[in-house]
Amino acid sequence: METNLMIVEAQKKFFQSGATRSYAFRKEQLQKLEAVFRTNTKLIEEALYKDLRKHPQETYMTELGPTYEEIRVQLKGMRQWMQPQTVHTPLYLLPSVTKLYPEPVGNVLIISPWNYPILLTFRAVAGAIAAGNTVLIKPSEISAHSAAVMMQLINEHFPANYLHVLDGHGATVLPPLLEQTHFGHVFFTGSTEVGKKIMAMAAKQLSPVSLELGGKSPCIVDETADLKMAAKRIVWGKLLNCGQVCVAPDYVAVHASVKEKLIEEIIFNIEKSYGKNQETNDNYGRIISDKRFQEVCKFLNDGTIRYGGQTNAADKFIAPTILEDVAADAPVMKEEIFGPVLPVFTFTEKEEVLQLIEKNPHPLALYLFTTNKTTERFFIEHVQFGAGCINETVYQLGNSNIPFGGIGTSGHGGYLGKFSFDTFTHYKGVVKKANWLEPFFRYPPYNKRKLNLWKAVIGRK
Repeated sequence: METNLMIVEAQKKFFQSGATRSYAFRKEQLQKLEAVFRTNTKLIEEALYKDLRKHPQETYMTELGPTYEEIRVQLKGMRQWMQPQTVHTPLYLLPSVTKLYPEPVGNVLIISPWNYPILLTFRAVAGAIAAGNTVLIKPSEISAHSAAVMMQLINEHFPANYLHVLDGHGATVLPPLLEQTHFGHVFFTGSTEVGKKIMAMAAKQLSPVSLELGGKSPCIVDETADLKMAAKRIVWGKLLNCGQVCVAPDYVAVHASVKEKLIEEIIFNIEKSYGKNQETNDNYGRIISDKRFQEVCKFLNDGTIRYGGQTNAADKFIAPTILEDVAADAPVMKEEIFGPVLPVFTFTEKEEVLQLIEKNPHPLALYLFTTNKTTERFFIEHVQFGAGCINETVYQLGNSNIPFGGIGTSGHGGYLGKFSFDTFTHYKGVVKKANWLEPFFRYPPYNKRKLNLWKAVIGRK
């Protein structure tokens, strides 16, 4: 533990030296990070397969590819984002010029989860590097093979006083770091309960925190939806990584008039994608650990199994499962499922869906399948959620022009693209005043004439 604190101090000194601030340095580090990953693709694929049974295509599609794209976005925008920005100066401050100077926040701590170890670590790392910071990374020990590969690739190719991956159990490693040192920013992705603990520990040193948490992400299908397309996209988004996706559709609320047709299409697409026996299909993933397997299996008792329900503890396999007759207050509706279990509810009026959503934690994502623009506006205006899609699932994560982040119990702070750069940057405001004019009425002694002059230049109607 003392060694970890020494690494933090070394990173602080390296940052204070100014070495991380130049555009050339930031560019070189981002390019180097991508080159290390591209050179070691096989190692990464093998680690993700051992942890989560991810197929190489899913690894590229949801881990490596988006990470490369985020690095590209940072490289493309970074030079412009680094420049001082001239902003409007109000009349009463003239003659002067006001500028914002982007400044790195310093040493950044990124605490990443086990479900997308590469993606949810290094898209944030890319933003922190682009903003000119040093970075300390604590990956989840649950995805042990991926964490080991991260340690190997980063710690062998980058100096510890700039970019370093920590080993060990989070509950042991993190408290001394968070409670004994100030970080320029702490970036956490994980569960709501752990997020509360991270925030409480970081508060002791007043370290600013971004929390990317979970929530109950609804998928709403109305009577106007293209059901074939909706089912295909719901199955894809729900069963990526065996359902272990923070923005997976957590449950479906479907209009009663099209419920049966939608379920038939969902079953058809499950079997089209993964076969009738998903356990033998190498495209279908596995639950990360025995503990998580047991927790997800408990949800199978919270309704009537319409499809699936097969399990194999030895293989950590849970079949894609559709649940009906689920109570709104059942355990499966009180926490993020994080597995291939899909409760299905019906509605006839939009307000019924709002009532269901409001019983649960704030959604990190919302998905709506409809061709009715009035319905589209209704849910966008009436539901608080992080980000989402109309007639699609999960795709909001692929666009770096919108922030990825939650609201309320699903977290706070957003990142990706310029939003990542801003998260890891302090904007220093400076007003530069000219000397050739000095309004006499700013100084005492005050009088009615001076007051009227102030009213003429500030607070006017």
